[in-house]
Amino acid sequence: MDRHFKSPFISNYNYKDYDERYSFSLPRKFTPIVTSQAYREIKTKSLVDDFYSNLIDWYNDKVYFAIDDSVFIHDFHTSKTSHLQTISDNCITSVKGMGNKIILGTSSGYMHIVDICKEQSTRHLFHKSRIGVLKIENTNIFTGSRDKRCKVIDSRINKIIHSILQHNQEVCGMDLSKNYKHLVTGGNDNKLYVYDRRNLDVPLTKCTQHKAAIKAVSWSPVSANLFVTGGGTADKTVKLWDINLINNSNSSPLLKSVDYGSQVCNLKWLHNNQILSTHGYSKDDIRLCGVYNFNCNRQYLGHKNRVIHFSVSKDEKYFVTGSADCSIKFWEIYGDTHNEIEIR
Repeated sequence: MDRHFKSPFISNYNYKDYDERYSFSLPRKFTPIVTSQAYREIKTKSLVDDFYSNLIDWYNDKVYFAIDDSVFIHDFHTSKTSHLQTISDNCITSVKGMGNKIILGTSSGYMHIVDICKEQSTRHLFHKSRIGVLKIENTNIFTGSRDKRCKVIDSRINKIIHSILQHNQEVCGMDLSKNYKHLVTGGNDNKLYVYDRRNLDVPLTKCTQHKAAIKAVSWSPVSANLFVTGGGTADKTVKLWDINLINNSNSSPLLKSVDYGSQVCNLKWLHNNQILSTHGYSKDDIRLCGVYNFNCNRQYLGHKNRVIHFSVSKDEKYFVTGSADCSIKFWEIYGDTHNEIEIR
């Protein structure tokens, strides 16, 4: 396939620039900087070892995390952790901050909306089974569930405004493009669907190149047409996609695929075009790689189980991870921001 297409993702397209950024040779051997000591660690009960759950979210200067049926708040500046609320129906399976509220998905399909100031919550039955994925777009909440559906919920009226059914197994990955014009969903059926937000009834394309469940999905914060995905244990690849190629009938939106040698649990594309990835079988590590050459620049070691739960601070200087090894760990991405933290 000829990659010199004439519908570039940037204006004033330069073939030389494109070739340098999208080299399809295998990554060169590179010795990463290894970090084995977390910046901070919280000893706690085990976070569930469930690939399909997302139990940590970093929102402003607060980190929300869930254990079993309880949700907690950790203030990053004061290092104080407090219990917020315990819910009544089964286990919490996903957590997301939204203004002065926390959105919780549960194993029974209920979604709880917790008012942090009032310490009160409401619950709504939006799915028939586990809600493992939550994404926020202004006042809309996007959910992905084991019942195979994605739903869009207007938080102002707590009503479903759209329901999407394309996957034939659990929806376990989801992300919105930086301009909110496109949605990507990944499933336990090894499929990806890309949607135009103006028409969620019919996907723009279906991608079947992954060979395992796709939980890890992250759009570029710089280029609204690019995103990366990661596959589970039977796949172990990270793939780079360009939706500008969808309308070219002779092209696949897949730009590049790299074998990471380990289950990919999470991906986060940073503003400096580095990608953070967390892994399960068999490495149980975290890596920082360049998005265009996929060389591993840094590796973070310390967890004894799969690094399933993960979130990045807004300023992209820190990230937090959780696993079933009874610890929540905070890491400096570059290891040189220690003196920049504001102590309150």
